[in-house]
Amino acid sequence: MARTGLLGYVKAAFKSPYNLILFTGGLLAGVVSLQPHIVWPFVIAAEVLYLASLSSSGRFQAVVDARRAAEASRAANDPAPLLLERLDPARARRFEQVRRRCIDLQRSIAGEGQSSEPGELLAGQQAQGVNKLLWVFLRTLVQEQTLADFCATMPRREIEATLRETEAALADAQLSEEMKAAHGDNVQVLRLRLENLRRAEQNLAAIAARLVRVENSILLIQEQALTRRDPAFVEAEVRSVTEGLDSVEEMLRSMNLPQVETTSGDAVPEFLRQPGAGRERQRQ
Repeated sequence: MARTGLLGYVKAAFKSPYNLILFTGGLLAGVVSLQPHIVWPFVIAAEVLYLASLSSSGRFQAVVDARRAAEASRAANDPAPLLLERLDPARARRFEQVRRRCIDLQRSIAGEGQSSEPGELLAGQQAQGVNKLLWVFLRTLVQEQTLADFCATMPRREIEATLRETEAALADAQLSEEMKAAHGDNVQVLRLRLENLRRAEQNLAAIAARLVRVENSILLIQEQALTRRDPAFVEAEVRSVTEGLDSVEEMLRSMNLPQVETTSGDAVPEFLRQPGAGRERQRQ
């Protein structure tokens, strides 16, 4: 990774909490003393000296570079942004609408003022459960799109026409044994392709229904969190939906579709605090 430029080091030094406190305090001191024309030049000079000294320090630069590398590593290991980029505009909007609804409900829950320790723990568990379900929702949307793309690219009419022609040719009594064997193999392959497409269309309908289930589970947990303080309910709902996703992914693997990396180890991406995590994309 390229090193941070000088301007980047200066910005990092300026954003240091201690620097911001002291710099703001110096500016306020000029206002309180009613002599800003005297105090502020000293404050600004001290600030410039501080920024020049710290930003040129090799030790400070190493810390900034290490922090930047760590952030880049976390971003590289988080598949959520990549999955969001794979979604078409309609599915991206659907995910963003659910995420925004969750954020609005989170604000409502926070507005209730759960100041007790049990209340805070429950609110944290509820938020964690919603994050897990949003992760399941995103992965299922990607799987649905993968299957939909597969069905859209399968030339059903062409396969059916070729199958009819091949079956008609196979019925010719004048065919040699070699040609019969060739046509027979073609008929078998074409029927398998049609069967695979039929299964794909059935599974696509099943995934669409599961998406509605996941979406409703997310909103149910959020809505009931306002009135129902039940940790077991949250845990059971998350487990039920997650197990359903595992069956969907297993089904897609059995169809030999293009594999989509939808795992992030044990970590669950944070969707409730990332503005624009499900940003909409405009495609022509």
